[in-house]
Amino acid sequence: MKIPDSWRVLVTGVTSIHGWPIFTQLSELLPEAFLYGLRPPKSDVPDSDNISSFCITERAELERIRDEFKPTHVIHCAGVCDLDVCEDRPEWAHALNVQGTRTVADVFGNDIPILYLSTDLVFSGYNSPTGGYTEDDEPDPINVVGKTFVEAEEHIQKCEDHCIVRLGLPLGDSILGNKGAIDWIDGRFRRNLPVTLFYDEYRSCIDCEEIAEMTVAALALELRGLFHLGGEKTWSLYDIGKYVLERGGYSPGLLNGRMRHQEENGPPRIGNVSLNSNRLRNLLNVSRKGAKSQRKGLKLN
Repeated sequence: MKIPDSWRVLVTGVTSIHGWPIFTQLSELLPEAFLYGLRPPKSDVPDSDNISSFCITERAELERIRDEFKPTHVIHCAGVCDLDVCEDRPEWAHALNVQGTRTVADVFGNDIPILYLSTDLVFSGYNSPTGGYTEDDEPDPINVVGKTFVEAEEHIQKCEDHCIVRLGLPLGDSILGNKGAIDWIDGRFRRNLPVTLFYDEYRSCIDCEEIAEMTVAALALELRGLFHLGGEKTWSLYDIGKYVLERGGYSPGLLNGRMRHQEENGPPRIGNVSLNSNRLRNLLNVSRKGAKSQRKGLKLN
């Protein structure tokens, strides 16, 4: 997918599990001087001249980047999705997901297109529609993550030019090695620690490289509005654990399963938040059978 030579793209959240593949793919399409990334405060990875470290709630820093880098487009990937941490620290989650997104929208949203990566957790998964949630379904979040992302979406929707893409669960290896489901599960298994995952919590899992491909395509085509992007298959959390277990050749005894009603503590649990991605895939003319996630072997028997 070709990006116009005149575009200058700013990407927030480059250390996120989906932000880094997006930034990496854009780095192959744009000169370094035309691409800029933001990483969290005190972070020094990735190390590059076109990446800065600060919190997206810092308006003055965002204004400095706007005035110095002069982006023509913004891809907003920053945010927090850790269910347990966000339930324990709701003010922190609100600051990053809502206030941070509002600051991004206020600084850039008047005259610069913003593409925002949201989440399937804006839905409860209770009585989920056959075929997955569509863009016309009303959000009904049940946890702090989902509620803060719904608020964040509302700020983006006020921008003159915006595109919101709600993602299924991203699967892949993060740049820091400590983000996302794969990293967390694999990290436990490598230390010979058990993992207990739910049989009845379902997500439209999607490979991070495909997220990058589709996001860059949506950017290049200047899509506007709300879209869903999930993978071909619906996986339970237990299915993901089984995939990591088999991929790494770990002991089967490390993986345990349970039903949601057996959970006594922890955040509110979603049901089936599978996404219907037909609108975006049809616009981008991408065959579901040729999805990158399946080519990379993220398949269940």
